[in-house]
Amino acid sequence: MFQEIKINGITLPRPNDDLVFKDNKMTTEYETEAGTVQVFVRRASKLTVSGNWTLTGKWMEQFRVWAQADTVMVEVYFPSKSELTAHECQFSIGSEKHIRYSRDQLKVDGLYEVSATMEEL
Repeated sequence: MFQEIKINGITLPRPNDDLVFKDNKMTTEYETEAGTVQVFVRRASKLTVSGNWTLTGKWMEQFRVWAQADTVMVEVYFPSKSELTAHECQFSIGSEKHIRYSRDQLKVDGLYEVSATMEEL
């Protein structure tokens, strides 16, 4: 199921596959002198979103701008929960590959296959 995702207010194009969402609990565990384990939850969750896209040259330029920025604001809509959440994330490009030109895309520098990850700070 596709979840809508926006970066700095711009809706991303549909990814090639379903986006991968990870929502990890940030905890620290300590063993006490009595041998019991104490768990401190530093944070309820940390969102990580990753996906693969086929993009035009114009979109690829935008992805590069986001990757060079310190942080981006990622808004994610989860249809199952009917809620939109905003997260301050770091955007990184895992891989990018220029693929052959399409007749329709010659004016915008061809097409790119790119994988990207947005990790909440």
